Amino acid sequence: MSAQDAWQGTVQTVLVGAQRSGATPAELLDRCAELGLAAHAAQLPPLVDASPLEPAPGSGDVPVHRLARAVLVQVLALDDQVLLTEWCGLAKAARAVADHRDLPALLGLGTAHHGLRPAITAVLGARGRWLAGLRPAWAWATAGGADDDVPLDEVLDLPGPARQAALRRARTRDPAGTREFLAARFDGQRRATDRQALVNALETNLGPDDEPLLEHALDDRAIGVHDEALRLLRTLPASKLAERAAERLHRGLWLTADGFDVQTDELWTEHQPEPDEARDLLKDGSETGVAGRIRGAAASVPPRHWTNRLDTDDEGAAVELARGTWAGELLRGVAQNLRLADDARPWAIAATRALTGMEQLEMLAGLPAELAARTVVEVSEQWNYDLLDHACSQLPSPWSPRATADLLDRYAAARAPRWRAGRPPAVLLARGDAEVLGANWARITERWPEHTVDLDVLRLRMQLREAFNHREVSQ
Repeated sequence: MSAQDAWQGTVQTVLVGAQRSGATPAELLDRCAELGLAAHAAQLPPLVDASPLEPAPGSGDVPVHRLARAVLVQVLALDDQVLLTEWCGLAKAARAVADHRDLPALLGLGTAHHGLRPAITAVLGARGRWLAGLRPAWAWATAGGADDDVPLDEVLDLPGPARQAALRRARTRDPAGTREFLAARFDGQRRATDRQALVNALETNLGPDDEPLLEHALDDRAIGVHDEALRLLRTLPASKLAERAAERLHRGLWLTADGFDVQTDELWTEHQPEPDEARDLLKDGSETGVAGRIRGAAASVPPRHWTNRLDTDDEGAAVELARGTWAGELLRGVAQNLRLADDARPWAIAATRALTGMEQLEMLAGLPAELAARTVVEVSEQWNYDLLDHACSQLPSPWSPRATADLLDRYAAARAPRWRAGRPPAVLLARGDAEVLGANWARITERWPEHTVDLDVLRLRMQLREAFNHREVSQ
C-alpha cells in the first residue's frame, strides 16, 4: 500500500472515529503524524553540484555617502518612484553609485517598472552591471543591454518593445544607414503595426533626409501608419507638407478687422476636402469639418509662418490669432509645434487660454518643464483649486525655484475643496524645488496644518538634498 493510500485510509478512520473503528486515540494520532508528513511534506531540494560564483570584479566607483544611502532605504520603503528618480539624479550628478546592499532592490524595481530603468542604470556602477548579468530578468541593466548586439537584419524578428528599442538605438548610431534599411523593408511588411513601428523609429534623429520615406508613408491605407508619418512630418519646419499647409492657410484665411476668418468661395467653404488636402489631415477623426481642417493646416506649419505673414514677433502673432473667429482651432494647431517657435511663451499662454479640458493639460505636458510652469503661473490667477491641481500634475519635473515659489503662492491663495482644506497639495511637495519648499516649511504647515504622508515626502526630499550636499562638503 502506498503512503497516499495509507493516508486516505487514516483520514476515513478519523472521520468514523477511534472507538467505532476499533483503534485507540493514541494510535490514530501517531498514524496521522506519520502518514500526514509522508503525504504532504515538502521534498528536500535536489543537491546541485555547482561551483560558487566568482567574486565581483574590482571597481573604482565611489559609493554614495552613508546619509544618502539612509535616505534611499527610506525611499525604497515608501515606494515613491518620483522620489527614487530624484535620488538617482542627485547621485548621478555627484558621480556616485548606489551602495552594493541596495543593488538587488534597485534591479528588481527596474525590472518591474520600465520607466525607472534610465535613472537606475545611471547609479548601478560596475558592480551593479556585474550583478545584473547573473540573472536573465536583469539583463536590461548590463553594459550593452539585452538586444544591443542583434544585427539590424534580425531586429524585425524581435518582439514589439524590444524591436522598437533596438531600432531607436540603431538610429542613434547610424541615422542614414538605418533609414535606408527602414525604407527597403517598409513595403514588405504585411502588418500595419509593423509598418507603423518602422515609421516611429524615424523619430530618433529625425531630419530632412527622412522626409521622402515619411511622404511615402502618407499614402499608406492604414490609419495608424498614415497618422504616425504625418505626426513626424509636422515637426519638420521646412517640409513639403509645411509648404502645402502654408499655401492652404493663405488661400483659405484672410485677415479681417476681427482677426482671421474663412475666405468666401475658397477651399474651406467646401464641406469635404479634396484628396490632396485629406492626405495631409489626421485620419483618426479629429480633423474633420472646417474646424478640424483649419487646425490640421495650422499644426503643419511652424510658428514663424504667422510671424512672417503678420510681419511681427511671436507675441504679436499670438495676440492676433487669439482674437479671431477660429482662434481656438488655430492655436490648437500652433500648440503642437511650440518647440519650433523663437519665443514659445506667448504662444503657450495664448493656447492655454484658448484650450479647455484634456487638450489644455496635454499641451502643458508636452512643453519644456520651465515653460510649462511659467505658463501655468501666468494663466492660473483665476483658476480654482481643482483646475490648478490638475494642471500642476501635468508639469514635468523638476520645477525651478522661481516656478515653485510662484505656484506655492497660487496654491496658498486658492480655496481648497472642503475635504482637502487642511491637506497640503501633494504635487507641489513632491515636484517643487526642495530648497524653496524647505525654506517655506513654516508657511506650508501653517496654511495646511493637517499632517499627511505628503509632508513626510517633503521632509525626505529635504534630507535627500542635505545628504548630497553633505557629501560635497565632505569631499
